Amino acid sequence: MAADDGLLDVRDLRISYSRRNGAYRAVQGVSLSLHRGGTLCLVGESGSGKTSIAMSIPRLLPETAAVEGSVLFDRRDLLSCPRSELYEVRRRSISVVFQDAIGSLVPGTLIGVQLRRALVHRLGGSQSTNLDRTAEELLAAVGLVDPARVTSSQPHELSAGMCQRVMIALALSARPSLLIADEPLSSLDAISQVRVLDLLFELRLRYGYAILFVTHDLRVARRFEQLGVLREGRLVDYGTTTQVLSAPSSEYTRELLSAGRSLSGSQAH
Repeated sequence: MAADDGLLDVRDLRISYSRRNGAYRAVQGVSLSLHRGGTLCLVGESGSGKTSIAMSIPRLLPETAAVEGSVLFDRRDLLSCPRSELYEVRRRSISVVFQDAIGSLVPGTLIGVQLRRALVHRLGGSQSTNLDRTAEELLAAVGLVDPARVTSSQPHELSAGMCQRVMIALALSARPSLLIADEPLSSLDAISQVRVLDLLFELRLRYGYAILFVTHDLRVARRFEQLGVLREGRLVDYGTTTQVLSAPSSEYTRELLSAGRSLSGSQAH
C-alpha cells in the first residue's frame, strides 16, 4: 500500500453523552485507519460504541455527544473543520447507509423524486431528463430489475430488501470515497442479507469506495480486510481479519469465536 493511500485515520477517539445523572462514556480512546478502497468491519454487541464511532466521522452524532481526539479524512480533521467544509465532505466524499432503510426514506414521496433530489444536492445541476436517466441507472446498478417501476413507487410499496438497495443507490449518487454502512442487514431476511452484502462488495470494485461496516455478526465480519472488536467502548482486538480471527489478543474475542455466535444477544439492533 502506497504512503498516500491513507483515507481515514482516527486517533484517540473519545465520545461521551450528557445525561441527567452525569456523562456516559461511550467510546474510550479508539484508534483505527482505513486505506482508499479498503474495507473495515467494526463488530460488537449493543452499546459497545460501534455506531458512535461510525457516526462521529461525518459528525452525525446528536448534540448531547461530546467528541475528542482526531478524525483525519483525506488529511483533513473533520472534528475541527468549519461547517462549510464538512458540508462539502458529506456532499461529495462520505455517504451513509443506515440500518432502517424504510424509515430513512421519505414517506409519501416517489423514489425517483428522492433520487433526483439527491443528485441535484450532491452533484449540482437542475431537474432534467438526464437526472431521470441517471436515477434509473443507479437503481439498475444496485440490482433492481425494473428501475422505471421503482422510481414511480413510494417506500411503503417496496420490500425491505428493495428499500435497502434504494438507500445504497442514494449513497452512491455522490460517487463517495467512503461508504459507511451502519447495521444495514439487521432488518433483512437471511437471503436478502447475503445479496445486499455481495452487492456492496461488487459495487466497490466498480466505484472504488472504501467501506466502514458496522455489525454484530461475526460471520459477516469475516468478509472484510480489517476487523475491530469492540467491548464497552474500547477496541479489544484490531488488525487484519485473518490475524484477529486466527490469533485474537483478547479473551473476549476468543470466547466469541469459541461460541461461534452473533453478538446481538437479546437486545434489538
